[in-house]
Amino acid sequence: MMTKKILLRYSMEKANQPILASIIRETGASINILRANLSTEGGEIFIGIDEPDKKAEEVINLFKKNGVKVEEIKRAIRLDEEACIECGACISLCPTDALKLGEDYSIVFSEDECVYCEACIPPCPTSALSLRKALR
Repeated sequence: MMTKKILLRYSMEKANQPILASIIRETGASINILRANLSTEGGEIFIGIDEPDKKAEEVINLFKKNGVKVEEIKRAIRLDEEACIECGACISLCPTDALKLGEDYSIVFSEDECVYCEACIPPCPTSALSLRKALR
């Protein structure tokens, strides 16, 4: 089972409704909120769905049915390997070990381990790490 990472975009009308709570209650799905930026004007919630594909699809379809725009995110943190100088400044700050040194001393990034805390981005001297703009 692999975590599906989903960006939910809420309209102003939907932002005040307990859609996420209702879907969790209805499906019993394990949903982790990774990032959220909501107001009465709408916004985004970035979630991880830790369920088998069939149940994850059920959850996604319920969000769509409730008028929430849904986008599956495959790569939210970007590592520009050409810009990276393998200094390791990002590694010690990563709380989940999503960034590691490979056997050849190159930086290795594991999307599955990443919780998008952004701790790795500011210390990078070459700006080789960035967060997808839709998640800011």
